[in-house]
Amino acid sequence: TPLSRSSKDVPLMFCATVSLPDADGKKSGKGKVVNSGDDKLISALDAISREDLAVRLEQNAGNLLLHCMSGDHAKLIASRLKERYDITIELGLPPVQYKETISKSVVNVEGRHKKQSGGRGQFGVCLISMEPLEEGAGIEFESRIKGGVISKPFISSVEKGVREQLQSGGPLAGYPVTDVKVILTDGKMHSVDSNDFAFQSAGKQAVKQALSKTHTILLQPMEQATFVISDAEQGEVNSVVSRNDGYVTGSDSAGDGSGQIEISAILPSANIPAVSDALRAKTGGSGTFTSEFSHYQAVNDEHTVKSIVEQSPHRHD
Repeated sequence: TPLSRSSKDVPLMFCATVSLPDADGKKSGKGKVVNSGDDKLISALDAISREDLAVRLEQNAGNLLLHCMSGDHAKLIASRLKERYDITIELGLPPVQYKETISKSVVNVEGRHKKQSGGRGQFGVCLISMEPLEEGAGIEFESRIKGGVISKPFISSVEKGVREQLQSGGPLAGYPVTDVKVILTDGKMHSVDSNDFAFQSAGKQAVKQALSKTHTILLQPMEQATFVISDAEQGEVNSVVSRNDGYVTGSDSAGDGSGQIEISAILPSANIPAVSDALRAKTGGSGTFTSEFSHYQAVNDEHTVKSIVEQSPHRHD
């Protein structure tokens, strides 16, 4: 039955990736739309979302994401697709955007690119230091080159190589490296053989060497969640938050005269689907919550880190 209120007022507490089985009927397990049935699937989901305001679609980094009210709601949508359109889908958890950073500085690490195969060669050498920055700082690059040992155009080449290598993933699980400062301290160039490619490559090699010499930390995205529940359900929500590696940051009256209370909490993004289902089970569907990205935080539990590393699709073997 279509909802009578605006879709903006509907709390969509569950998110899943939607994909089609492979041509042989097997599940892809990739959380992506994988064959020529894409248009039919998206058209069908659009039709369902027009009659059910608690359904929203989103394309994100190659993934088709389904936002709805719960895991059971997602299964109902899958059932509708099969019954009405003869489309079988695979539901999966949306990919978590983990990152990596470093915990200690390294100094004067060399990156070298040298090739000579007859004729003009390729030559570029750079030395970098790398140090950790505070959470949310991103990537900073500074040149301390003196005396023109590397020309300005090639300094830019080193920076491009450094940033590309950090974005391509760290040594722990292959996730992008962030919150680091890279300082270009020295280098060498050749009047004939040095070029943009050589210094980009040298920058990349220097980053690889620097990351191998320091300690890498896994960072996970955290969500700021807001729960609106009855006072009697506060203990249950606190328990759900705690069991899913979160912590409550405050509670207050909902302020709408309903007698409900509003609880604020910080939770790992990876655990939001489990929280959604647990909340629905504990409150009989009467409680709601919304969440949005808050910040990145180090993953300190060794077993959790090991599990994330082993399951990472970006891991450099």
